[in-house]
Amino acid sequence: MNLSNLQGFLYVADTGNLTQAAKLAFISQPAMSKLIQQLESELGVPLFDRVGRGIQLNANGRLFYSYVSKSLTQLQEGIDALKDAHAGTKEPVRLSVEVASSLIPDLLHRIQRQLPDVPVHLNQRILPAPGQQQADFVISTRQFPDTHTAIPLLSEEILIGGAGNQITAPYMSLEQLQKLPIVGMGRHTPLRETIDQYLAQYNIQLKYQYESDDPATIRELLTNNVGVGFIPAVTWQKVGRKLHLARIIPTPPFRTIYLTEAPGKETPVRRMVANAIVELFVAECQRTLKI
Repeated sequence: MNLSNLQGFLYVADTGNLTQAAKLAFISQPAMSKLIQQLESELGVPLFDRVGRGIQLNANGRLFYSYVSKSLTQLQEGIDALKDAHAGTKEPVRLSVEVASSLIPDLLHRIQRQLPDVPVHLNQRILPAPGQQQADFVISTRQFPDTHTAIPLLSEEILIGGAGNQITAPYMSLEQLQKLPIVGMGRHTPLRETIDQYLAQYNIQLKYQYESDDPATIRELLTNNVGVGFIPAVTWQKVGRKLHLARIIPTPPFRTIYLTEAPGKETPVRRMVANAIVELFVAECQRTLKI
């Protein structure tokens, strides 16, 4: 069985006529008839029934058709993908990172190693700027409409951490947390919204001493012992290793981070970028902070 036999089978199935199928395959009608006979002999079952002057799929043929059609379509997509991958395309990849900004350098290094000639347009706004094109990929804790494809990258615990002597035990209650100066993300940022929703379950309000919309600023303040703050166990692990950490009790907060892909044509570049993102988060999960 070879590709010519399978493609010839599709031509006959689609046209219902050996002569027309032979023209599409650029072979003679007897050669097409022999091709189908060889295929049926190899499979051990008839695939067509004669109907008048035509020919049509029987039950065996319809079943086989569903698999052959799908397989040859995927094969052609693979051929096209290889052509596109070597075409030197310069179309940028638009990446929106709403959370896990500390992983951006590692992520860009991974993309650059695999796609050195592809530019990356990076956005760290939760809402796109006016006139900005829709992102190809979004790393976020948000859920998007059904038209987007989303996969969970990780679910991470959120710890409490500080550089000073405020944290002296592996566990901290919410009542204890209320007494401490909090350094945290500003309102309406993804991490702050996760924390606010968690605290609302217990009717707890905290004393925020310093707030910022820039996560790098918060991490710098925490390492300089300005206060204590919330430390996602995977995506903030680099700063977390410099701090004293505790698990929040009775039930610690968690958040799920998703990779959302905008609708559009599947391309080798988009697939390689998606794979690079997933591989990075899988690797980071192996180094999660532990109490």
